[in-house]
Amino acid sequence: MGMVLLSGLRVLLELSLQLAVILLLLPAMFWLGEDVPALLVGRAVAPLRERYGRMAAFWRLTLRHGLPLEDGLMLALGLLVLLCLAGLSIVMPDVGAVMGAWLADPLLMGSVLLAGAFWAVPGPLWWMHGRCCLVLCLTEAFIVLAAPGVTGLRGVQQLLLAAPGSSLAGTALCCAVALALTTSLPDRQTLADDMVARGQPVGRLARDQRQVIVGVYHAGWSLLLGDLLLPVLFGLEGPGGVLGLSVRFVGGSVLVALGQMTGMRRHGRFVALLLGLAGLMALAGRFAV
Repeated sequence: MGMVLLSGLRVLLELSLQLAVILLLLPAMFWLGEDVPALLVGRAVAPLRERYGRMAAFWRLTLRHGLPLEDGLMLALGLLVLLCLAGLSIVMPDVGAVMGAWLADPLLMGSVLLAGAFWAVPGPLWWMHGRCCLVLCLTEAFIVLAAPGVTGLRGVQQLLLAAPGSSLAGTALCCAVALALTTSLPDRQTLADDMVARGQPVGRLARDQRQVIVGVYHAGWSLLLGDLLLPVLFGLEGPGGVLGLSVRFVGGSVLVALGQMTGMRRHGRFVALLLGLAGLMALAGRFAV
């Protein structure tokens, strides 16, 4: 009984440390995902320290006034996705491996993120959600086809470390770009307009809280793309794990920003070409001698 209790405390400590790292990095994620693309097109943006101030104010107000049940549930799910996709271990590698192996699956995590997108804006973007869900399902199918028996992103990382020349890396890369071009998460303005259209309370506090929650889902989506883009950096330990998390998030954010800035997301044929290429790479890896 004592060993079980000690093991549970170790898991709780490790997950608490991982969550603390994610919460510290979250304002920087918001800044990289929202402000840096605006800065690149010539818009004025707030400095990074202001993002940390806004996040601190959000947590103070949330602890003081609470959140509606639905909003609180979606925030908890968003943080859980970030915790699973972070794929790092601070002091106990075995705990990080368990989390990565069982929960950090592209289809599972992507489905939770799409559920959050549908919660935020349920009506106008339903066809975009469906297209993105189809790409997620194909991503999962191609990964299983390329490497049968691989479990989640942790399994992808372990296989690529064992076989660096595997076509699985190319399959994951093509799927990451396809997902970046079919991203259906709403932006801040779309969320505000939808709240007005549905007659929901549009007070500044309620609006800001929902925008922060949607920002968490955007960060989770960019991290999912980064995990597919650079799967070998998943599951690292200590400071290397934090660095790997940062690099993967930057990579995913770059994919999303390029999709928005180039307008390629409007070209369905290009997405189909990427998925076809991913399928061919998966077949090549599956039947390679």
